Amino acid sequence: MTQPAPSASSEHLDKIVKGLRACVPESRLQAALQRNQLLAPTRAQRIPLAAIRTLVTELAKEQQEPWLLVRAFSYLNYTEAFLATTYLGNARTLRDAINLSKRYFHQNSDLASLALELNGNQASIVVTPTAEAQATDQQLLAALYAVMRTCQGLGLQQASAGIAGMSDDTRDACRRLLRLPVAVLSGEQRLELQFPAMELARALNTTQPNIARLARRERQLIRTNADHCWSESVQLLLTALLPRGETRISRCASLLAVAPRTLQRKLAAEQQPFSALLATVRQRLCLEYVQADHADDTLALLLGYRQTSQFYRQFRLWFGCSPGQLRSRLTPEIAKTTKTRGRIHAPPHPASRPTPAPCASYQRR
Repeated sequence: MTQPAPSASSEHLDKIVKGLRACVPESRLQAALQRNQLLAPTRAQRIPLAAIRTLVTELAKEQQEPWLLVRAFSYLNYTEAFLATTYLGNARTLRDAINLSKRYFHQNSDLASLALELNGNQASIVVTPTAEAQATDQQLLAALYAVMRTCQGLGLQQASAGIAGMSDDTRDACRRLLRLPVAVLSGEQRLELQFPAMELARALNTTQPNIARLARRERQLIRTNADHCWSESVQLLLTALLPRGETRISRCASLLAVAPRTLQRKLAAEQQPFSALLATVRQRLCLEYVQADHADDTLALLLGYRQTSQFYRQFRLWFGCSPGQLRSRLTPEIAKTTKTRGRIHAPPHPASRPTPAPCASYQRR
């Protein structure tokens, strides 16, 4: 069976065009879009990666700027306030945000895969190109730049980069454009954003959870993946729904656009009944909330319990002690990592030479 050609979502193309509009003359950009048949794609349309690669390569040559896409991405919005309005607004910790990004990275583009790796006290977000996509170094470096700026917008500090299987020019550009220390790694072609593993527990100020956006992403995954894991979708939704006191399978089914009985059958086929998933998510969230030093009454509410006595009974079944006893066992170091520290943001324009001001029609969103 012939595999479909590598592609990207129209949303991904919109992001690229938005950045390019800030640093390429509009007439030149429109001409390039027309040449590559990329004008006004429909929302549901998948865009061939070959056309996007040609578009970016042509414009970079015309502008005499080999890393044009990185500069274009520098004009996008990576502020904490903006990220809270996206599906990342449902993340409680940096680890959650990275896992959500991993989940939807391939949905946006077949260019590369995203992975989170742990090695002792070091964590790495690894960008690995997809062989069929024939990604250019410019595209891969722009992908790493977007990952870096997103993590910095969420409060990540002390980051460095690593690259493997790429040219010395790419290494030098990585150091200059990302303004991070860059290590040359061995092995297959990839790029990494490296940071202390303790940063994964960083608590995020997610005051505006966007459950509707999260559910829309899950429905897109369902439509594009015949082997979709329904239990993963339910756990993601329950993580966002529980603090609102919503614990019913009917609510998850509605968000996933299926009937409750259909969702029950899907979960049964995966041997993951809804009640077990609810208990698993509650226990995981409970430990995080205890580490964040929430009061007992607040814990019960955040976990969707209507009666505090019911919460206490379940807590002892989970941990064999009371919430107060568990708090006393937590080390100060663990509790400290759950608090948000100061932010470090990358400069808005990474190009080494002065850059023109954005077009008047450009809006940061």
